[in-house]
Formats: sequence, structure tokens, C-alpha cells
Amino acid sequence: MVTNIPAWQLVKSYRFREAVEAYERQLRESPDDWGNVGGLGHALMAVGEFAAAIPYLEKIDKYYRESPGRPGCQIELSICDWMIGNRETALSIIKRLVIAVRDGKVSYTDIAGGVEQGLILCYMAITLQSRPDLDLAMKYLKKLATRRRIQYWPGPAALFLLGSLTFGEAVKSATGSADLAQAKEIAEHDLMKRRHLVNILFAAGTERRMAGDEAGCRMLMSECAGLTHPQVEYIWYLANGEVSTV
Repeated sequence: MVTNIPAWQLVKSYRFREAVEAYERQLRESPDDWGNVGGLGHALMAVGEFAAAIPYLEKIDKYYRESPGRPGCQIELSICDWMIGNRETALSIIKRLVIAVRDGKVSYTDIAGGVEQGLILCYMAITLQSRPDLDLAMKYLKKLATRRRIQYWPGPAALFLLGSLTFGEAVKSATGSADLAQAKEIAEHDLMKRRHLVNILFAAGTERRMAGDEAGCRMLMSECAGLTHPQVEYIWYLANGEVSTV
């Protein structure tokens, strides 16, 4: 059904399939609108059409990265490749981004100094059993942990993965409650707290895989994926990919 509701409003309302159709219509009407290009790529991710999302994300990524220091859509592209089975490509993309941020060639991607890509690299590296890449990710996160920005989200997720926070402390930092059941209830009614909890659960699942506890990893990834779509926390797709089809 055709709707006149702007695509971005449909995304905010979690009406992702309708958002795809709206962005496609808006893009036909305004083919040079970069907001529509990126919006369609992200909406396609939200409905699980990762291969279809890649050309739009590549286009907006190229546009963004014309400005020096910008990370573009490298995180989203890495995740899309991972979700369609191009895992070595996905790992390569996120590894390049980590190195670029580490070396000061790309500005950090979050206010904690670039934690998100470090968490993703840890997850992809341990899943593919790539010890050198896991070592790179951990050294990168340890370096970020020495800076004051690490107190900002998603910094606490890295601090948990590094052993500086317990799981309960991290969950409480995310939601105000150390009890996971209560934390999930709180998160379902507060998007920012849900985004924070997604990071903690993803980091916790990754930590369990690093410890060789696959059952624990899948349980925590399931908890992460079970939260309502957190909009811009793209690691949610990786957790969801562990337990189900988007």
C-alpha cells in the first residue's frame, strides 16, 4: 500500500518493509539525494536483504569518504558481507577500519573513540579462529581503554571484554539494573539503554566464544538478538545471525 509517510519516519516506527518501499520511491523522485541512497541501504539491512543493501552502502560510503578522515559505511559493509557468507571479505574490511582508526587516518566511529569496530573485529576474528586478528583487536581495545573517552558508550562493553568490569557491572552501567531480566525490561522501553545493552550482550557472547564456551556464546547472542531492533547498533545483525534468520 502506498503511503505518503516519509521513509525516515517509517524506520523510526520499525516499519522497515514500508520504509524500503518509501526510500525506493523517494530515490526515483530524487536520484541524487544521498540521504535516500544511504537510507535505502540501511532499510534493506533492516529487512535482512544484505546483498541488495551493499550497492547502496558502497555508493554512500564512497560519497562520505571523499572527506578525509571519515569512516564511511565500512562497518555496515563488513556486516553485510558477513551475513551473506563473505566472511573473509568482512573481516578484511573491519580490520582495515581498525588499523585506520588506530593510525589516525580515520576519525573514530563512536564517542568512545572507535570501540564498535574493535568489538566486531574481536567477534569475527575469534569466529574465524584468526589469532593474529584477535590479538590486533584486543591491543586496539586496550589502547582505547587508556583514554578518557572509554567511559562513553559503547566503551563499557570494551571494558567488560577486557576484564575491567563484571557482567553485572556492565549491565547496570547500560540500564541501571544489574539483573538481566530487569535490564531487558528497562531496555525495551528506552532505545538508548537498549542500544547499550545490545553492546554488552554482544561483547559478553564474544567473550564466551573466546573462552571456548559455545553454549554460553549462543545463549548471550540469543539474548542480544531477542531485543527489539536497536536501529543503528549494527552488531545486532551479527548476534541475530548466530541464532536465526533476520
